[in-house]
Amino acid sequence: MSSLVYKQRFKNPNYKSTASKNYAHVRYIATRPRVAKNEGMSHGLFGKLMPGPITEFEDWRDVARLVYANSKKHITMYRSVISFDEETAAELNLTDQKTWQRYIENHIMTIAEKNNIRREHLQWACALHKEKHHPHIHVVFWDTSSQVKNPFTPPAVPNAIRRQLIKDTFADKIRAFGEQKNKSAAELRNISNELVDEFEQHLRRLNKNQYKRLREDYDEDSELSGSFDFDDEILNETADRVFKIKATLPPTGRIAYQLLPPEIKTQVDELVIYLLKSTPALREQKESYIDSKMKMALLYGGSEEYLEKQRERFAGEADKIIANRILGMVKALNRLESELRREEYQSVRRAYYAERMLMEALDMLSGISRDNDRRFEDWLKLHHGDLSKEAKKELFLKFQDKGYEH
Repeated sequence: MSSLVYKQRFKNPNYKSTASKNYAHVRYIATRPRVAKNEGMSHGLFGKLMPGPITEFEDWRDVARLVYANSKKHITMYRSVISFDEETAAELNLTDQKTWQRYIENHIMTIAEKNNIRREHLQWACALHKEKHHPHIHVVFWDTSSQVKNPFTPPAVPNAIRRQLIKDTFADKIRAFGEQKNKSAAELRNISNELVDEFEQHLRRLNKNQYKRLREDYDEDSELSGSFDFDDEILNETADRVFKIKATLPPTGRIAYQLLPPEIKTQVDELVIYLLKSTPALREQKESYIDSKMKMALLYGGSEEYLEKQRERFAGEADKIIANRILGMVKALNRLESELRREEYQSVRRAYYAERMLMEALDMLSGISRDNDRRFEDWLKLHHGDLSKEAKKELFLKFQDKGYEH
């Protein structure tokens, strides 16, 4: 038996192409080969757009048009997948569309709650793909109350969903696993995350090849690209470069980008360029940061040359945020010097530090962009969108440097 795979992604709702891509995604999951079709229909889309029983939609285009319209309103259309290997699906009696319908209905609120979506604001549609080696269900879900402009989702969210799904799906097996380790029944009434994690790792060790194939089969699908799972080659290269930067800096004292010697600053700049080139999620967050700052610059106005200079300036700010995350990692490594003497060359540990640094950079850019958007919209609401030239100038000057210094 292999542990389940859960993935969650989205197309940035602020991009012009997102609405058409989301429409195409609904068409894809509803009509692709090997989809389990609704009875008497040419597609397999079902779900809930209102409270009550699951609906097998008569026409997938109705849902696709709704998704398209929501995307135009900048509502995030989340895409997720729950997948098992063939043996596990059979063991769980997930053998046809009806049983998968019951499964997703029982677990959809786990997905919603971990994404901070309330039951009354949740809408979703999904389809079962009966692939031989990895049957899986695609779910498109959204929050009808959502006003978020920058919907970056930390990997902790899908990780928490996966853990809870494992906890609920394999509850009896996890209890049995714990009892084999001489755990008392009382301790097992509330299955802890630690035991779930250990159980999942146990299954992966037993079925390493199956789990690897399950992940690869999922990630080969071009419709499901854009994950926050960082490539091992990128993490190893990032770790190598960070450790080289660390080796050139003193172990104590202040480490700040503006105070770096030119040759070390060049190394940091080159790593920033490498990360932006190799990590699409980071590029997207940089663009979101720039866009959030340009709203204020455009509000105040100016020549094309002036606005282009502002865009370049904001791009430099985003690069500096990433550079400071890199230096923050160097500081952390200095604090862990005794540990690093033992583990510096263990690739897993090095990759862990690199991934943590990347996530901090993503989270930092996302948080600042959200704050910029919120302040901008609050200001417009306060002034009813009708600002004098002086008010526009005041807004621009007030917020032009907000949130970027660390």
